[in-house]
Amino acid sequence: MRRGRVVGVVVLAVSAAGSGVSSNSLGASQGSPAGLRYARVRQVCPRPRPRHATCLALLLVSAPAGEAGVSPYTTAAGAASTGPAGGLTPADLASAYGYSPASGGAGQTVAIVDAYDDPKIEQDLAAFDVHYGLGACTTANGCFKKVGQTGSTTVLPAADKVGWSVEIALDVETVHGVCPSCAIVLVEANSESFADLAASVNEAVSVGATEVSNSYGGLETAFGASEQAAYDHPGVAIAAASGDSGYLNWDYVAQFGAAPGQPDAPASLPTVVSVGGTSLKLTTSGTRARETVWNDSGRPSHEAEFKQFSASGGGCSTLFTAPAWQQSVAGWTKAACATKRLDNDISAVADPYTGFDIYDTYLYEPKFVGGWQTVGGTSLSSPLVSGLYGLAGGGHGASYPAATLYAHVGQASTLFDVSKGGDGYCDGEEPAACGEPAVNELLGNVDCEGTTSCDAALGFDGPSGVGAPKGLGAFATSTQSKPTVVTGTAGSLEATAAVLNATVNPNGTAVTACTFEYGLTTSYGSSAPCSPPPGAGTSPVAVSAAVSGLTAKTTYHFRAVATNALGTGKGASKNFTTP
Repeated sequence: MRRGRVVGVVVLAVSAAGSGVSSNSLGASQGSPAGLRYARVRQVCPRPRPRHATCLALLLVSAPAGEAGVSPYTTAAGAASTGPAGGLTPADLASAYGYSPASGGAGQTVAIVDAYDDPKIEQDLAAFDVHYGLGACTTANGCFKKVGQTGSTTVLPAADKVGWSVEIALDVETVHGVCPSCAIVLVEANSESFADLAASVNEAVSVGATEVSNSYGGLETAFGASEQAAYDHPGVAIAAASGDSGYLNWDYVAQFGAAPGQPDAPASLPTVVSVGGTSLKLTTSGTRARETVWNDSGRPSHEAEFKQFSASGGGCSTLFTAPAWQQSVAGWTKAACATKRLDNDISAVADPYTGFDIYDTYLYEPKFVGGWQTVGGTSLSSPLVSGLYGLAGGGHGASYPAATLYAHVGQASTLFDVSKGGDGYCDGEEPAACGEPAVNELLGNVDCEGTTSCDAALGFDGPSGVGAPKGLGAFATSTQSKPTVVTGTAGSLEATAAVLNATVNPNGTAVTACTFEYGLTTSYGSSAPCSPPPGAGTSPVAVSAAVSGLTAKTTYHFRAVATNALGTGKGASKNFTTP
């Protein structure tokens, strides 16, 4: 999705609590329709130095209509409910991606790796939780833990002065909003160097993380062997944001005059789950209306007009070999990567104009105004997907959880096929109309010339991977699914009582709710809990419920219903008649 070029200098002026300006009115102009606002985008962290990463958070900055670089947008991507700054809420994410935040997460620990210290993250998370009615996630109750890259809770890195604290707030609050029952470990690296971030990933796994979210990146050719190894922990779902500078970082043209022709690492590593970015459009009720590849960079009409904006990262690696599960996916040859790894594996909302509202009061620089902010970038996509892995129960024994995603390509029940747009210079436009291949000769490798390494297509493609989540099914192995429920017969019949029977197969994912529904019609109306709890095994478990208060000589209908993180299974309706 393209909005046009950004021109001029971006000035920070975000919505804030206590600033004397209403966060709900920022960005709105007189005479604008309800929900319509105007803003530009600010890259929070500076461009990476050699052998260093940058955070990938993009701040939506309210501005008057008509100013250079300002675009219109609809609050909360079109949903009727909005966050305090006009962005998406946890409920919006759950509705859009079809999951229940209460459906799982127990026993899962999502680690978040970022640089520098955010001294106010726990109190900001508490305010976020209170606003949205989420359960508290604190050090005291064991839900939240903050450590330095050596694992110490007292020896932490220097307080942030460059913007990583915004990234930290986005990552932590997104994960908790998606998976309230997941524990969170924030590992703060001493710096944004690849070495320190890699050490922090190793530390995250050593303290028991089942998922690790990494919302940062830098050019892959600067990644050393020891740093690559840090992102290779079989069984742990390690997610990495693909970047905000488009296909092979072509947006670098704005700053350096030529495209580097390579994607970001760690997202390009074959051992991680590479997460791309989308633009999301919701219905007023919050369900997904459409989702396209995120590309706000906009092709210039001539070279002199080119200005950097933002787009989902990705592209064929120049270094790393694609894993077997990627090379064997249907449509692989259309990407023209030969045997090289292709970003991405999966995608989710990243467009800052359809961003997520966070609460952040740490003033990392004097001009930063704390409070509620709308933030996007693939920095949003990565913790969202990490939270979904946690909600779904983790990697489920897969050595590399990304492989599980590929088993679901083309499944409309588990994935939304993102088939429109592109993250290259041409944004999915036909090569000839866009001016290829001349533009590549002029600026470097800025577009994939009609291949699916940067253009979306039906099924698998580079910008969106296998697609965007639809529920939690894409994170399950082929042996996992919602519970299989078989309603049995009613026994021990008495005039006013009966015992209802069924079998429930959890299919490898813990059953979080199991009930018998019963009543005079198939609308039921009454319920009783199953006994014993079905657990998390892979075989049918006999369950029952003793019910009383029935009426003699009356026919009743009943069925068993069981839920796990992957969905709800319902048995067939049966009936019995009391004597």
